[in-house]
Amino acid sequence: MTILLTGTRAPATLDLARRLHKEGHRVIGADSMRFPLGSFSNALSAHYRLPSPRFERDAFVEAIIRIVTDEGVTLLWPTCEEVFHIAAAHEELSDYVRILCVPLSQLEPLHHKLKFARLAGLYAPESWAPEDAPSDRELIWKPCYSRFSVRTRIGSPPPSTAGWMAQAFVKGEEFSSWALCIDGEVRTLTFYDCPARAGRGAGCAFEPLWDESAALFVENFAAARKFTGSIAFDFIRSPDGHFKVIECNPRLTSGLHVLEESVRLSELLDQRGVIPPPMVPAQLRVPTMFSNPLALGTSPDVISRDDDRGPSRGQFGAFAELSWNAIRYFQSLKSASTRDIEYNGD
Repeated sequence: MTILLTGTRAPATLDLARRLHKEGHRVIGADSMRFPLGSFSNALSAHYRLPSPRFERDAFVEAIIRIVTDEGVTLLWPTCEEVFHIAAAHEELSDYVRILCVPLSQLEPLHHKLKFARLAGLYAPESWAPEDAPSDRELIWKPCYSRFSVRTRIGSPPPSTAGWMAQAFVKGEEFSSWALCIDGEVRTLTFYDCPARAGRGAGCAFEPLWDESAALFVENFAAARKFTGSIAFDFIRSPDGHFKVIECNPRLTSGLHVLEESVRLSELLDQRGVIPPPMVPAQLRVPTMFSNPLALGTSPDVISRDDDRGPSRGQFGAFAELSWNAIRYFQSLKSASTRDIEYNGD
């Protein structure tokens, strides 16, 4: 099988490419960055630079079709936020290749934070549109389209609340999940917490755990929507043991890192695996060194591999490109990392 992975800037996509290559598949990579992390990996037999899906969607879709045709791709696996742009062209792309995602009409409500909270119902904290938010509650304010907790505010609302939502503040321990689903069936599922984070948002060290009640929520949620692709949730467990689901990310996430490599991902495309699966801790060594030095070296590094040394060196080139984009567009590093691929309800 020849598999095209888009979003090769992400460590999770590098991890995915290595696993699929080890399982005997031909893996092609593509991204709109010049020097994405995954492009340095010997797990990829070829790598392509794409137009920006956010700013040049038609050209992006045309490039995907050209790669699929020229390389004989049998599966298109979007991994980062470009998934929404691929989902927008789902009908057109499906004429050429099998796509591991659902159309945008199903995907977008999971990405929009207020729409998702309403879909999750009682499992989510109380949530409001800005004009309905109570003034006597402790609230968290979030842009409805956002990622990595960028611009999230605790307490006071932003100066302009257009495009924002408010949510009741819930105290407790955060943990996250990642699942691979086919036609509503969860084929594998991981849970993990993050002893090290890059600021308030993305984790950089990952410790596996298991939560049976949260697993039941994930299974029911995916089944009700006949979901296909990656779906991930962030939870908060209160001191009394109950959880609330606070966010959905319908894409590949760091939850892949804690899945033991004995689990063959390509086999999960055809049949359900053992749940809970075997899981192991992992970390991104360089960001962990800066965010929580005490966690450094307590688990294997996702990036560094003796049989694939390119990404260890290449990560500094990828970071340099990201830093230049942050300076060029007057953005934080987190915002710059998704500027050209993010979907904001366009």
